Amino acid sequence: MGKLFKILAALVGVVLLLVVAAVIIIPLVVDPNDYKDEIVTKVKEATGRDLKIQGDIGLSVFPWLGVELGAIELSNAKGFGDAPFAAVTEAAVRIKIMPLLDKRLEADTVTLKGLRLNLAKAKDGSTNWDDLAAAGKPAEPVSRKKPEPAPAGAPLAALAIGGVEISDARLSWKDETSGQHFVVDQLKLETGALVPGRPVNLELAFLVESKEPALQAKLRLTGSPLLDMDKQQLSIEKLLLELSAEGEMLQGEPLEVQLESGVAMDLGAQTLSLGGLRLTVSELVVSGDLKGSSIMESPAFSGDLKVAEFNLRKLLEDRKLPVPETADANVLTKVALTTGLKATDKDAVLSNLQFTLDDSTLKGNLSVKDFAKPAIGFKLAVDAIDLDRYLPPPAEGEEAGQPAKAAASKPAAKTPAKGAATAGAEPELLPVETLRQLNLDGVFAIGQLTVKKLQAKDLEVTVKARDGHVQVGKRIKHFYEGNLQGQAVIDVRGKTPVLTVEENLMGVQAGPLLKDYMGEDKMTGEGRFQAKLKTRGNTDSVLRKNLGGDLSLRFENGAVKGINVAQVIRENWAKVKGQPVPAASGPQQTDFSELSGTAKITKGVLDNRDLMAKSPLLRIDGKGQVDLVKEMMDYTLTTTLVGSLEGQGGQEMTDLKGAPIPVRLAGPLADPKPSVNMEELATRLAKTKAKEKVGEKIQEKLGDKAPPQLQDALKGLFR
Repeated sequence: MGKLFKILAALVGVVLLLVVAAVIIIPLVVDPNDYKDEIVTKVKEATGRDLKIQGDIGLSVFPWLGVELGAIELSNAKGFGDAPFAAVTEAAVRIKIMPLLDKRLEADTVTLKGLRLNLAKAKDGSTNWDDLAAAGKPAEPVSRKKPEPAPAGAPLAALAIGGVEISDARLSWKDETSGQHFVVDQLKLETGALVPGRPVNLELAFLVESKEPALQAKLRLTGSPLLDMDKQQLSIEKLLLELSAEGEMLQGEPLEVQLESGVAMDLGAQTLSLGGLRLTVSELVVSGDLKGSSIMESPAFSGDLKVAEFNLRKLLEDRKLPVPETADANVLTKVALTTGLKATDKDAVLSNLQFTLDDSTLKGNLSVKDFAKPAIGFKLAVDAIDLDRYLPPPAEGEEAGQPAKAAASKPAAKTPAKGAATAGAEPELLPVETLRQLNLDGVFAIGQLTVKKLQAKDLEVTVKARDGHVQVGKRIKHFYEGNLQGQAVIDVRGKTPVLTVEENLMGVQAGPLLKDYMGEDKMTGEGRFQAKLKTRGNTDSVLRKNLGGDLSLRFENGAVKGINVAQVIRENWAKVKGQPVPAASGPQQTDFSELSGTAKITKGVLDNRDLMAKSPLLRIDGKGQVDLVKEMMDYTLTTTLVGSLEGQGGQEMTDLKGAPIPVRLAGPLADPKPSVNMEELATRLAKTKAKEKVGEKIQEKLGDKAPPQLQDALKGLFR
């Protein structure tokens, strides 16, 4: 037995002697730099490229088996300039010898310095690596027999790398087909020791410069990834991505972005988890937690997102982006959002949505199905909102929230002749192509709404749109002490859009409504209004020209302001009789106990034949036309006195009692002028005087001989 141990010890000694000899002799005998020319020749034969080995090649054997390279350069493909395709200033790889005997791979830090890689695409679509890819393809096999698999070697018992260090790297990409050119410069990658089962400290940083579009960006990524190859799992603790960018596409203003998250990925289960997600862009902060499933096949994500309150107006101003012009400069200063999210590559759902805009809060759900052809569904409700604050400020001379008053005589807009230049053509009002693609089904509720100074409470709007047919319904429970229901339909399935509107207004107080909307209550009273209208076209003038339909209205216990019919009659009657014109007294309005009428609209012209108004003193019948295209009117109100005007600022006009008196309203819609038919009044005066003379003659003949009943009848006949 002792002899055996001596033999084994001798063998071990020989092996150690050989190893020591190799460590000492090989570096002295073998100089890898002697093979530079051979290496250059082989590369030339294989690729057709020129390889320049400018630095020395270092070789170490024990205790590290390693190679160190100096400056190396590979020429570019033909036709792509003189700049090298790739170049390296310094590279080194070292592996420990002794652990290999135990099937353990232990490497020192892998270093790569001064990498230069220039990638390019020519105008014909070829790239400067096509020849390398072709050179790397294997030759066609001589036999079609399936090769026997090589016997698998013994697996490594352990793998450990001291780290990876890449510094001063530069990658360039130039595409002549699109004009795109960007450079990744000052690239730096550093890791800690790469040991299975342990997290690795990672830092990646580089600069990006782009010419089309013009952009300069600096990016830095840090974290501690842990990779389990056997379980196909990756986790990253404290992932931090920082981006700083500026350039023409950013309006010259620097953009700062920061992304933080924890990452857990399981490729076997195809799951992904982003915990503690936080994205910061200037003042905008988005946070939440997301989980993904089937990430390799059909990705699906769910979780919660939150956008912290921020000042949207300031954000837009800081980014030199357009800020909407609003009547209230204090709006758009408070914006926030929270929502649940479920999304796939085909659809998305926002649940428990809560969106804050200044003093308003919107809640509800929103879904989008099939991103390729989106079908949008929603059920949303906002507590209260004043839209006047968000509308553009009023024009000079116009009060906030009120429509501009029409000019005294506005000419009708002209439709451009067929084939005429469209430089001065009217703008189209409807985005026809967008409406044809719209697929929408939803309900939008508002607790309290202010728009154009109109007040509405408990409003609900329903929207259904599909295949170019858009239907919008609305219902207001509380609208100026009444309620409103209506529906609008836009049909763009044909060549020309068709619009249909139905409105039903019940129990509304006209005075406060008109006061809020127009700034003056030209009419008061409680009433109802129905409309059923239809038109076609896509410009304002064409829509007016093609407008048709029916209207009806009825108001009670109110007044039409701006005209005192009784006063107009008194003044003109005094002129006919040659008497002094009585001074105006009382309000400039015509009271009524009942006002009703219907109208038919044909080709933009409203025709009314049955307007009727009643008051204790007057009966008014109206008929005429209103041209909505030219915004002109020609209307006649026939007034009949049924009572005395005494006590209303004028003498009693018994001469006109029971006689119809036409009052004409003509001129622009914004300011029609009233006038009385003087011929009618003159005729009435002549008849009155004639009756008076006849009455006087009869009275002279009969005297007091006539019975009392006959005297009363004569008085009534010639009155």
